[in-house]
Amino acid sequence: MELQAISALMQERYRIIMEKFSYEGKEEEAKERLRYLLSNQRISFSSLAPEPKDWNAWMEECIRNADWPGLCRVMNQRGKAGMMPSIYGGYHYEKNFHCMLECFACGNILAMERILPPELVRVKNFHSPFFPVAAHMLIGLWQRDKAVLEWAVPEAERFLEKKSSLLEKAMLSFLLDLESGDMDRGSEDLLAVCKSYPRDQRHVLGVRPFCTLAHGLYCLAQILLPEDVFGNLNMPKYKNFISEFARWRREHSDPDLSLWFRYPEDMAMINGIYEAPPARLVLW
Repeated sequence: MELQAISALMQERYRIIMEKFSYEGKEEEAKERLRYLLSNQRISFSSLAPEPKDWNAWMEECIRNADWPGLCRVMNQRGKAGMMPSIYGGYHYEKNFHCMLECFACGNILAMERILPPELVRVKNFHSPFFPVAAHMLIGLWQRDKAVLEWAVPEAERFLEKKSSLLEKAMLSFLLDLESGDMDRGSEDLLAVCKSYPRDQRHVLGVRPFCTLAHGLYCLAQILLPEDVFGNLNMPKYKNFISEFARWRREHSDPDLSLWFRYPEDMAMINGIYEAPPARLVLW
């Protein structure tokens, strides 16, 4: 769908939502007014966001045109919605591992300190067993914290011995390769991420036109590894890995991350939400 058409659709959705903000009851007491506001002024951010098919269409357009700066902008804005905290609690923070890999892929490395902060290594009560070991490994590598890696590496190795999805095992194995510096294994595991990505959508963020997770891991390797070691990591030769984009990202470590889809002036508040850094994950 064209950007102009989507802008009109968003304005209509916004109008319908805002109509609910008008209290038309006869009760004037403060308690009744408050009860009305609490029951009606709840807006899901996703209800005012473009549809997944639109994000994918924009990504595909950028890929066709080799518009790599545009692809980074689409990925970054789309990812902001995925990093929105949930007011309902629970295990919503588990998706932050996949969100962060897409952040690496598009160049939003500042999100790491906010959505996967060092304090998360103290959290063990994850819903899925993959996320604690993956998050703890990533935090240990990012912070270059040997004390964390001392227990996170054995934790990850034990996970690989258990029954799990091929995608989860390939991603975790690659993180272990980054810790060991074995880029022969790293090349094999990164290819395995690409191959298993279409088959395993159980816990990923949703269907993408290419393997954003593999691209994120590749960019992470460039950040963490010495140049000579990173040079030994082969790009996956697979249909869902875009070598041209990966080469472009190697040369552009700080791409433009301005908004791809900008809301009309009367909805400028939402532009501000997309432009702001993600909310910091806080333990309580």
